[in-house]
Amino acid sequence: MPALNSAILWDQHGYPDPRIRWHHHREIEFHLIREGPGTMLIGDAMVPFSAGQVTMIGPDIPHMWLSNLGVERSFPRRDVFCQVHPQMLERLISAVPDAVEISSLIARSARVISLSGRSATVAGQYLERMGEHSGLRRLADLVELMTTFVETPSDEWKPLLLHDYDTSRIRNNGAGEQSDDGMANDDRIGDAISYMALHLTDGMLNLDTVAEQTGMSPTSFSRRFRNVTGRTFSDFARRLRIALACRLLVAGDDPIAAIPMQCGYTNLSNFNRRFLQETGMTPSEYRRVNRAGTAGAAGNV
Repeated sequence: MPALNSAILWDQHGYPDPRIRWHHHREIEFHLIREGPGTMLIGDAMVPFSAGQVTMIGPDIPHMWLSNLGVERSFPRRDVFCQVHPQMLERLISAVPDAVEISSLIARSARVISLSGRSATVAGQYLERMGEHSGLRRLADLVELMTTFVETPSDEWKPLLLHDYDTSRIRNNGAGEQSDDGMANDDRIGDAISYMALHLTDGMLNLDTVAEQTGMSPTSFSRRFRNVTGRTFSDFARRLRIALACRLLVAGDDPIAAIPMQCGYTNLSNFNRRFLQETGMTPSEYRRVNRAGTAGAAGNV
């Protein structure tokens, strides 16, 4: 959260980093990805990302960015972001009627806003500039950043979630409770998701193996995983694999028949069936539509 002497938190970090985990917070977050492709886990969606992605995430929406580590084993400058509490923005709106457009922006952020084109470039520049400023100048950068989101043309923004995320399940599912050894279970699940992302193509990736990595019994891990993520372990793993396939289909040139093996599938027909189930398209349709630039939010899994 922001420091006591500031209403705005600005920070940056690379990948991997111990701060990267499946988490949520009351603050609204503006986030820029500087380096590398990967999968963004956001609410109940999984979205391929690439360098230049700029998003605005509403309060209490869980999120996590997982980079695809191939030849490069790290991305030292991957993330830059700022966080601001919605109450601060509400006070700004109350005191300055000219800022009323921020209200509709906050409402839209419940579905997570992703920018593209020139708007993403401009928003990313304001996020970077915040790191050079403090005090009033940083506040001015925030206002310019929000203005960019407000004024973005309809063809340069899209929601990443198909509906407003139900944050009540975050507040009611016991997220963040402490285990017997004092370690937050949310952190354990975040570690589990990171492990899954790094071992998607392993034939031994299963619930028992991942539970052992977290120091939990399979039964406890399975129950806690579903409470925190809202999905079963097998469902989550399948969606991670399909999200990786989506990125490979759009960003790469490998034949479609070669992609299942890169995502942990040994059976082409099983991959095709699962892909159609998750995306509503065949792999060839997905590649054609997304490369044509007409997919809208079709990248969501």
